[in-house]
Amino acid sequence: MSIEVRGLFFGYEDFRLSVEDLCFEGRKVTSIVGRNGAGKSTFLKCLAGVLPVPKPSLFLDGRNLASLRVRERAKLISYVPQELVLAFNYSVLDFVLMGRAAFLSPFSVPSREDLGTAAEALQFVGLEGFEKRDFSRLSSGERRLVLIARTLAQSAEILLLDEPTTFLDPKHEVEVMNLCRKLALDKGKTVIVTLHNLEMAIKYSDAMVFMKEGRVVASGRPDEVLNTDLLEQVYDIPMSIVTYDGKKIILR
Repeated sequence: MSIEVRGLFFGYEDFRLSVEDLCFEGRKVTSIVGRNGAGKSTFLKCLAGVLPVPKPSLFLDGRNLASLRVRERAKLISYVPQELVLAFNYSVLDFVLMGRAAFLSPFSVPSREDLGTAAEALQFVGLEGFEKRDFSRLSSGERRLVLIARTLAQSAEILLLDEPTTFLDPKHEVEVMNLCRKLALDKGKTVIVTLHNLEMAIKYSDAMVFMKEGRVVASGRPDEVLNTDLLEQVYDIPMSIVTYDGKKIILR
């Protein structure tokens, strides 16, 4: 499932997001990159429906997103924030089951199918056996994987992940990005992530979107759009690209 953006605008008191024309293709991983304050997280929240945008400006396979009911939208788009602070503690299983909310009627309890979906999601992210653990006692990397598992339980076609590798050690960074690739390739999901780590974005993304001051500067396949002029324009510092052992490395 693809997301098409047409004339999306959103503004805070001292910031304005403006994306005229952009398409996120289905079954691919797209990374949104840029400096702090470029508008990456704001853009992702607009795509997720967390922030209001003019109607119509977002389309899912040609369908106007604004025309969908909240429950219907929840079955199509799932959003994973950078970090989640819970007022109450939950077991890992109960937390993942929250992803089934769009499929449950008010005051109903999860069915055997819902429980199976949650267990399958935990297994997919490599956390089988974690069902009874307290969410609050997990490491940052484990919490991030549980957040993704909740998204999988939601069965949405489009996954939006805001800085999924922030504060993670290299091992968990790789695990999360490998999981993003697996979701796109094995599950057919449309995966959109915001990232600061350029090397990770280049390695794991089918496409990249470069943002600066609330606007898209460039977008496309990494091997097509990535160059030193673009990097210096986006980040306002001298940068260069070298290839070592088949991998692109950004020098600052």
